[in-house]
Amino acid sequence: MTSSGPVLPTPEITTTPCRRCGTQVAGLNGRYACGVCNWVNHWAEGSSTLPTAEEDPDWPGPDAD
Repeated sequence: MTSSGPVLPTPEITTTPCRRCGTQVAGLNGRYACGVCNWVNHWAEGSSTLPTAEEDPDWPGPDAD
């Protein structure tokens, strides 16, 4: 099987206490969501840049509606 898209880096699993309720939460590359109180940190606080739409393996292309 051949890959048709770019190879994306493997995400790093990170943990931190929730800023709202203190529950230990795990996330990918410094992006977190707490399942207890629904707190979510801002996407820009992550430790890596997010891929563009074109780099997403599920991206349907520029002509998709």
